Amino acid sequence: MRTTEYLVVEGPIGVGKTALARKLATRLEGRAILEETGKNPFLKLFYSNRKKYGFQAQVSFLLARYIQQTRLVHPDLFSRYLISDFLFGRGMIFARVSLESEELILYERLMDQLDNNVPSPDLVVYLQASTGVLLDRINRFGRDFERDMDRTWLEELVDSYNSWFLRDRQYSVLVVNTDYSDLLHDETAFEGLVDAIDSHSGGIQGFNPSSSRGLLI
Repeated sequence: MRTTEYLVVEGPIGVGKTALARKLATRLEGRAILEETGKNPFLKLFYSNRKKYGFQAQVSFLLARYIQQTRLVHPDLFSRYLISDFLFGRGMIFARVSLESEELILYERLMDQLDNNVPSPDLVVYLQASTGVLLDRINRFGRDFERDMDRTWLEELVDSYNSWFLRDRQYSVLVVNTDYSDLLHDETAFEGLVDAIDSHSGGIQGFNPSSSRGLLI
């Protein structure tokens, strides 16, 4: 039985989940489990032609996530927390806005076969941001092939994330708006988040960080 608390930081492209997961792992003396996105051979192709390469990209991610997630079923004797920047179910969030109907049905079947073998998180920190903020962050800090992203598709992805975590929720969730705060550099806002994680009592709760330094993205 897993004795380590399993925390997932999730959110749409550009919201800052990987950097925050790393910082939380350091602060909580935990172990970071980060998605190996760079190993997906279809990722760059997906952004150039989502219709043609959507299924290949999502299945490649699904199998890679499955391999990483199955390693988490064994207890970590040296860390109280495991902090990840991806949820196994993330694939369905993307699949709903990237795949054709027949591809989506097949993807769901694959997902159902694998889902029972991966651990569920104790808490998901769901990072939100408006589409304009996400686009700005992606264009400034994203990989070359992510820049100039289709705004309509990104809006659909944000809606899919909201649907997954706010309406079809399967986990305890802490919803965090990041539009006007910098959790990486504002220690007051960051420590407020840590307190919100520690005090989370289950279900869905919200945390709206106040940043004395304004919007730093």
